[in-house]
Amino acid sequence: MEASAEKKKELVLFEGSLKDYAEMLLKDKRGDGSVINLGKIHEAIIKELSKRDIQLVDTRIIVDQHTVTKYFAHPKGRKGAVLPMEEYGLIENAAKKPQKIYEDASHGDLVYVYSYPYQEGRLLKLVIQPNYHKNGKTYNNIKSWGIIQIANLNNPVQYRLIWEQ
Repeated sequence: MEASAEKKKELVLFEGSLKDYAEMLLKDKRGDGSVINLGKIHEAIIKELSKRDIQLVDTRIIVDQHTVTKYFAHPKGRKGAVLPMEEYGLIENAAKKPQKIYEDASHGDLVYVYSYPYQEGRLLKLVIQPNYHKNGKTYNNIKSWGIIQIANLNNPVQYRLIWEQ
C-alpha cells in the first residue's frame, strides 16, 4: 500500500477547472508538470478489472498536459470532432457522470470509453486508460476525448458495453 501512496504523492495536482487548466497551458506553452483530477474511476470499471485480477494504483481520473495540449491544434477540429475549450465543463461532467461505459476491444491497451450526451445524434467520448505509466508515475489517464456519432459505439466488434445509467 505504501508504494501506491508514493505514486499518488508524485502527481502535482492543478487546482481549478479543466478549462482553467487548458487556458494555463495555452498561455504558458510549457506547462508546470501538473495534472488535473476529474473524479474517480467508475465502480463498473473497478469490477471489470477485478475479474481480471487487476488492481488500480489509484481511483482518480487524471488528465495530463499532453492530452490537453494535443487539442489546441488537433486535425479533427475542422471536422467538428474536437470539443471547444468553452465546453470543457462537459468533459468534467462526463468523467463524473457517464451515461454508458464500454470496453474498447480494438485498442492495444486496456481502455474504457465513457459516453455522455452532446448534441442530437452525437456524444462526447472519453477514453480512459487504467494504470497508465508515464515518467515513473502511474495513474488512470484520460488519453483522449472527442465528439462522435452515437452509431460509432454500436460496433460490437470494437465496443463491449459494461455499464449504462
